[in-house]
Amino acid sequence: MKFNNYNKNEPSSFTYLKKKLDVSVGEFKKSLTEENIDAHSQIKIAKLYAHRLDTFIKDHLKRKNESILDCGCGLGFIARELNKFGGFNIDYCDPSDSVSDIHRKAFPSENFFQSDIESLDKFKKKYDIIYLREVYPFTRDANFSNQKKLIDILINKLRTNGLLIFEQIENKEDLFVNLRKLNYKFEILSLLPIRFAKKKFLNKILFKSNKIQLLLRIVYKLMKKNINHFILIYQK
Repeated sequence: MKFNNYNKNEPSSFTYLKKKLDVSVGEFKKSLTEENIDAHSQIKIAKLYAHRLDTFIKDHLKRKNESILDCGCGLGFIARELNKFGGFNIDYCDPSDSVSDIHRKAFPSENFFQSDIESLDKFKKKYDIIYLREVYPFTRDANFSNQKKLIDILINKLRTNGLLIFEQIENKEDLFVNLRKLNYKFEILSLLPIRFAKKKFLNKILFKSNKIQLLLRIVYKLMKKNINHFILIYQK
């Protein structure tokens, strides 16, 4: 795969929203409420994802005033909501041409730039944390050489003691398959359903307790449901 070309296969929802924006900003904002429009950006529940991420970084990792890159941000709603909590310096990027046009016209004052992972080397800025939620090719693909190449690029964009946070479910073919072969220190944390994201106390206990992590995985397995995770990859 040529990663610098995968934005040509952007989600149809991005293309659709771009067409709505070409009509007017008002038409674009109205279309955000349509059913199934937010499958790739979690527009309607972005605040919940941001709330959990805020709790994890500030209360569990005890890290504040961090510079964060939301890589593969889609429409940027999670980063936008996370920014409202304060205490972070957040940039966000996505390879999609439609997403780039949407940010330029609908959200012109935000720290968005268009880039795929391969092209991040062109930008000099480094970050304390890089966050990737369900970003292909780390989901639904298990090509080791591709993932190693892209993670090395991401690691190179981190400051000292920087951290990669992947948020994703486990598929038959994805990053989980390659974690032990990547030669980076990593950690996997299972997550509560997103509806519990505002339950700060519950999330703080979950992040700290291996026993509760195990219990949660057992419950999900018995219910035959997919569980979401934070995959943490640390600098060497």
